[in-house]
Amino acid sequence: MNIVITGTSSGIGKELVLQFLNSTLVSKVYACTSSNPTLDFGDDRVEVVHLDFLNANSIARFEKKISVSGIDLLINNAGYLQSFSFEDGSIDEVRKMFEVNYFGPYQLIQALSPYLIKAQGQVINIGSMGGFQGSLKFSGLAAYSNSKSAVASLSECLAEEFKNKNVNVNCLALGAVDTEMLKKAFPDYQSGTSAKEIAAFVKGFSESSGKLFNGKVIPVSKTTP
Repeated sequence: MNIVITGTSSGIGKELVLQFLNSTLVSKVYACTSSNPTLDFGDDRVEVVHLDFLNANSIARFEKKISVSGIDLLINNAGYLQSFSFEDGSIDEVRKMFEVNYFGPYQLIQALSPYLIKAQGQVINIGSMGGFQGSLKFSGLAAYSNSKSAVASLSECLAEEFKNKNVNVNCLALGAVDTEMLKKAFPDYQSGTSAKEIAAFVKGFSESSGKLFNGKVIPVSKTTP
C-alpha cells in the first residue's frame, strides 16, 4: 500500500504517518511537509518530501520523486488557518488561504490522478465544519470557511469525475482539533479532540469505509463545529 499524506510536520498529519507505519500492509509513505523537510520518522518506508502549495513548481518536483507505479491513498491534510475580520482582511491573505486549502489539493490530485487510477485508490480531503453547509459559523473565519467549502464541493465533483475509474473521493469535515494550527489562531480555545484521535479515525475510515463512500462530505465533530 502506497500513501501520500500532506501536512505531516505536526498535528494530524504527523500522527497519521506514525499510525500507518504500524500496519504491515504499508509499503511506502510520502510524508509531505512545507515547513520541516528534515523530518525523520525512523522508518525506511517513509520518504519526507518538501511540498509547498505556495510554490508553483513544488508539485511538479514532487511528482518527479515518485518511485511507485500506483498510489492507493492520498490524504490532503495540509491546511492554513488565520482569523481576521472581513473588513480588515487583505485579498492577499484570502488568496493564501485558497492557495493552501483549495488550489494546492486540487493541483495535487490532478498531478497524482494517473497513480490513483492505476491503483484504484482513494482520496480523503480533510475539510472543516466551518465549510459544512448549515453548521454554526464564526466571525473572522470567512476566508477559511469559504476555502473549506470549496474543498467539500471539489470532493463531490471529483467523485463524479472518477467514478468510472474506480477512484473514490470523500471529504471529512472536522470540528476543532487540538493542533498547533488551532492554538496559533485561537490561543484561548480548548478543544476536546486530540490530533491522535482524529488520525485514528481517518486511518480507520480509509481502511474500512473509504471504499464504501464516494462523493460524501462527512462531519466529524463533537460540536458544531
